[in-house]
Amino acid sequence: MQNLISKEKQDWTRWNLSIPLVLFLLGTTSALYQSFPNLFLSENGLLASAQYIGGIVVLFLLVERVGLNDKKIHFALAILLILAGLMLDMIFI
Repeated sequence: MQNLISKEKQDWTRWNLSIPLVLFLLGTTSALYQSFPNLFLSENGLLASAQYIGGIVVLFLLVERVGLNDKKIHFALAILLILAGLMLDMIFI
């Protein structure tokens, strides 16, 4: 029974790029939308929120289409991507 459960040995130092990349994209686009609101269609209101969410969806679908989410990266690089997105969001506010 134990052999059926653990056929592949998990390597915890290798992470999928999907979650760190999504968090990096959220931080980066949030920083851009807050720093340069006049570059986009609407500066405030419901249209601005819809445009922000639509931009995130388009970027995520582009990353999915290219196949970047399936890549495996070292966990230190994943943590660095997450922190970079967070820092960009904090710096540009």
